[in-house]
Amino acid sequence: MKHAALVCTLIMLWLSGCASQPRRVSPPPAITTTSSIPAEQGSFRPDANLYLCPNATITNALESDGRNRVLNFNPVVLVEGKVVLTPVPVNNACLTSGFGRRFGRTHEGLDLQSKPPETVYAAAPGIIREASTSSGFGNHLVIDHGQGIYTRYGHLDHFASGIYEGARIGFGQPLGVMGQTGNATGIHLHFEVLTGNYNNPRRSFGLTAHNPLSFPAYTGQSSGS
Repeated sequence: MKHAALVCTLIMLWLSGCASQPRRVSPPPAITTTSSIPAEQGSFRPDANLYLCPNATITNALESDGRNRVLNFNPVVLVEGKVVLTPVPVNNACLTSGFGRRFGRTHEGLDLQSKPPETVYAAAPGIIREASTSSGFGNHLVIDHGQGIYTRYGHLDHFASGIYEGARIGFGQPLGVMGQTGNATGIHLHFEVLTGNYNNPRRSFGLTAHNPLSFPAYTGQSSGS
């Protein structure tokens, strides 16, 4: 009953208009337990809404209202019935590019921008599998959330203290600050949700990317809880 009450509180905060702006939601207990990885939870609270960036050409834009607020946005989702996470692991950010075809190829995540650049947080508890620099994603991280589900964070300006391959990390712990490293035309975070078997020759690049905004809202039930 206590767990159900907490979930109801989350949903009411999400739907109500009485909270201060920007509205944020408190993560449900499942975000700290779904992956069965003991790690301290951070102070990050996901924004209740996601907006399209104003005065910008947005590829793969989602349907929005007159305030550029993305319709049917869920700040906490359940991925494949297994892992609870937030699809936007940064505050005060707007969407510059969604998931889908872009410039003749598939854009496999979300591009999120904020001014000034904001801190990026772990979308769910997990173990850091990759913390490296590449020509494409620049400073980027891949977190293993268990049960074949991963998240990628690209173009970070730098990594936060204590971020390294093999480190255990809790939901909402800082990963770094969005930046313009690698192949990026501006300061932003590139965020992906990936599934599959990591033990393949291409590691995270051999996983399957999914639209982070396509998953259903977390309602308090998961097959892994």
